[in-house]
Amino acid sequence: MSTPTSQQAERYQLFQRSGSTRWQMRFSIKGQGQIKRSLETDDQAEAQRRADAIWYKATYRAEQGLSAKAHGFEAVADEYIKLIHREVERGERRADQGRSEPSLIRRFFVGYFAQKPIDTINETDLERYAEWRRTYWTEGPGKLVTHIEYERAGHRLKRPVRRVAPAVSRQRAEMVVLRALLRQAVKWGYLKTPPEIRITARRAPDNRRPSFEPHEFAKLEATSLSRLADPVMNDGPRRHVKSKNGRSGWSIKRLDDHTRRDRTLMHAYVMIGAFSGLRPTEMYNLTWGDVLGYRAGRHKPVDQRDIRLQVRGKGKSGKAIPQKAAIPWFDTLWMLFQRSMAREPLDTDPVFASEQGKRVSSVANGFTQLLKAAGLERDHRGIKRTPYSLRHFHISEQLANGAEVMDVARNCRTSLVMIDKHYGQVRLERVADRLRPEWTRA
Repeated sequence: MSTPTSQQAERYQLFQRSGSTRWQMRFSIKGQGQIKRSLETDDQAEAQRRADAIWYKATYRAEQGLSAKAHGFEAVADEYIKLIHREVERGERRADQGRSEPSLIRRFFVGYFAQKPIDTINETDLERYAEWRRTYWTEGPGKLVTHIEYERAGHRLKRPVRRVAPAVSRQRAEMVVLRALLRQAVKWGYLKTPPEIRITARRAPDNRRPSFEPHEFAKLEATSLSRLADPVMNDGPRRHVKSKNGRSGWSIKRLDDHTRRDRTLMHAYVMIGAFSGLRPTEMYNLTWGDVLGYRAGRHKPVDQRDIRLQVRGKGKSGKAIPQKAAIPWFDTLWMLFQRSMAREPLDTDPVFASEQGKRVSSVANGFTQLLKAAGLERDHRGIKRTPYSLRHFHISEQLANGAEVMDVARNCRTSLVMIDKHYGQVRLERVADRLRPEWTRA
């Protein structure tokens, strides 16, 4: 045992446990009981210096209304997780929070802050944590994780890791949980004021999908039709052409049947895509048996016909109601199949078929050539258009012309969230009159 001075004895006591040369200290804080700490030294003078520092810090914390003993983040996090489970049992929290939040806290918050005293976490620490979290799955500890286990309906399941940075919305949702944890630590007296938590991000790029304006689609349609005709209409195989300065040496060839067929199929693809809103995968999977009502009305005028499309693709299936303007182009594809195969298509035959009656695997190259010919390869932002742009044109035009958002979402097998995310600006067209009330001065 030590022989303490009277001033020291009023603050704390130094002592050594039996069989140990390490110094310990004990002291009491009113309302918080006795506190014992190891000073991790054999030197009595050094032990006293350390004891003074601990005692002054504990006294200051108590004066500030905090717990005299500093608490590591992990210990507080475990206590908070237990609180979450109790609140779930009492019906004060949703059951899914009792599953998702503890795993979030342990994987990310404890994974970063670990034993750091919770009252020493500041805004700089949170800024560094945010960057660590963004790279967790790509450069941090998560790069070694092969899968994530979770529970659903009492079953343990696995899912692969997505090695991408979390979306800003995801980061903000996680920070809500961390903010709640720190606020609870304030209520428990473990820290005075929680640091401010902010997630800052650069302005998100304009990720609206490239579509067509009505006048652009009209140009695309006209260009596509013009490419179906021979550039030189005469009986010869080719025509030699002279330039304005009199030089010659180049010629224009007539279209061969193979090229004409490919371009005709491409034109039908463009028109059906624009007037049905089908995804490229859905168009690829389409068979004649999926074009419901087509056979029964094939010989009727277009205005007396109606069809439905049974579609499959992107893990989804359902029925789609196309515009009637798409029907003549199904007639064109039917005709192309008959000419190539010398028979009518069976229900199992693909709608978009090659000369051999096989499913056309891709139209991307042909579509790109058509876009280049029309000068429409990229939109006004410089983003390259793809066959998907026909679907976006369809949805945009439906919304701009007053179709109900819910109806469009269902018919195109997508969600209201996706509609709002990618086509929100188009929806303004529906309320253009309401955005121009009669208050403008003449």
